[in-house]
Amino acid sequence: MPLFVGLAGRRVVGVGGGRVAAAKLLPLAEAGAEVVVVAPHVQPELVASAVVHRRPYFGPQDLAGAFLVVAATADAQVNARVAADAEALATFCVRVDRDTDATAPGSAALAAAVRHGPLTIAVSTGGQAPSLARWLRAELEEAYGPEYGQLAALLGELRRDARVRRHLASLDSEGRRAAWRAIPLPDILRLIRKGSPLDARELALACLSSSSD
Repeated sequence: MPLFVGLAGRRVVGVGGGRVAAAKLLPLAEAGAEVVVVAPHVQPELVASAVVHRRPYFGPQDLAGAFLVVAATADAQVNARVAADAEALATFCVRVDRDTDATAPGSAALAAAVRHGPLTIAVSTGGQAPSLARWLRAELEEAYGPEYGQLAALLGELRRDARVRRHLASLDSEGRRAAWRAIPLPDILRLIRKGSPLDARELALACLSSSSD
């Protein structure tokens, strides 16, 4: 089941500090998570982005307070132990060896994602075909460039605009939905691509402001 979660300020415990662990954990740190790494050896880039405990995994006490656990060692038995401990704590756990063994238990998986500002487009194969997920991510990256992130940001700005909020407050729920649907997204996108964000904003604002119940 696809699920987007806010990680800002939440603790993520990663067990394992190699290249694979870094690839999984660094995006979580960039999303604002408080990343804690437990591993005897840790990649330098993780040291700069996480709280590091340079030692082997001890047990459930290492997972205390975790919102999410990432089992990312090269030892399947250790990963299985971490996953079992996380399950006992009712904490989601991502096992990186699902990329090579789809039968490896784990309660969560990180999707291959395209991110442009507030816009995230993600694809997952449930661990069945990681290479397909990576290929689809590349296809999505090409099809949906940074301008789509700018479009999402613009719509977010309009939702917070005091004039828009006052106008929409005068409409019923169906009227508010109709007002947002009235925005010609392809036209707005073309203006953004042309390098005219102010014109794009004015067009969207005009469409919203002209709607009525």
